Amino acid sequence: MVCFCELLKIRTMKTLISFVMLILSFGIVHAQQDVSESILNALADGDATTLSSYFNDNVELVIGSSNDVFSKQQATGIISDFFRKNKVTAFLVLHKGTKDTSAFSIGTMKAGNASYRVYVLVRKTSTRQLIQQLRIESSND
Repeated sequence: MVCFCELLKIRTMKTLISFVMLILSFGIVHAQQDVSESILNALADGDATTLSSYFNDNVELVIGSSNDVFSKQQATGIISDFFRKNKVTAFLVLHKGTKDTSAFSIGTMKAGNASYRVYVLVRKTSTRQLIQQLRIESSND
């Protein structure tokens, strides 16, 4: 025959396990992060050095006439040149989303005398987000 104390211990353990599972499930949902604020701030500031520190080893880059997959070093040169020629005066995130280990942001940028539509796609590694794709394309605004 099971003692009342044993039943109480079993019930308490079940409640504790359920609570721990609930807390862990919130952590998993929270792990799907938006594009890092550091990346978005670098775009807003026209900061090529900070932005390029988030580039993956190879980056799909679409800026002006450059439209290809570039090494991190090549992409750094292209984005540095763009920001040197086009001082960013405004950047606004319009839409963002996540799926699995990827996140994206779509926004508008005013730089120089032009308006651009910006798309950035990142993938989360074990330690940080890396930019896989960056598109800065002229918009009709």
